[in-house]
Amino acid sequence: MTALPAPPFFRGRPGVKICGLTVPAEARDCLAAGADWIGLNFHPPSPRSITIARAGEILAALDRDSADAVVGLFVDRPAAEVAATCRGLGLARAQLHGDEPPEDLVVLAEFFLIRAFRLRDADSVRAMASYLERAERLGRLPDAVLIDAWAPSAFGGTGALIDPALLGDLPPIPRLVLAGGLTPENVAARVRIVDPWMVDVASGVESSPGRKDLAKVRALLRAVRA
Repeated sequence: MTALPAPPFFRGRPGVKICGLTVPAEARDCLAAGADWIGLNFHPPSPRSITIARAGEILAALDRDSADAVVGLFVDRPAAEVAATCRGLGLARAQLHGDEPPEDLVVLAEFFLIRAFRLRDADSVRAMASYLERAERLGRLPDAVLIDAWAPSAFGGTGALIDPALLGDLPPIPRLVLAGGLTPENVAARVRIVDPWMVDVASGVESSPGRKDLAKVRALLRAVRA
């Protein structure tokens, strides 16, 4: 598999994405505290899911530069729907967090695409590598690859950790986004294992699903950047 281009952002440290924002003021506060990106969840079964109208309210609370730091998260939605939602809200980045085929990357080529993979065992790591090889043959690799813990009942945000044994068998991925149960207490140790391009955190900085605890956000930022 041909390596992805060198990462253009966050040189010298991992970036930090806080995912699952539901309140405009909390979105603004997370970015003001130093988060690089925030994520808006459009997967209705998730407790962090928001409507397009609510996403518009969150975006309206941000200044122009901050609005460029927003990522839309989708799970198994048609590529045309993802594109329409992102265009309507003015989002330049989309995260595909389900079982979307690599052909969707081609359809969504205009966006910065994060493709998520839930890692359960060695077979799932091999399946991820196979997916990326197929995407390369189609001429459209994802712009970043997110790895999350597998859970039987949810597509992320569960607080579950990826088995550390799997982290040592990953293929080379320059824009690797590490997710899965990260907290201010464990993020530094997990970062040392894989040296990710970015970390993605939801439940680990919350007071309740969808409500971010700014003290936890700041503590996580300090831990990552220390």
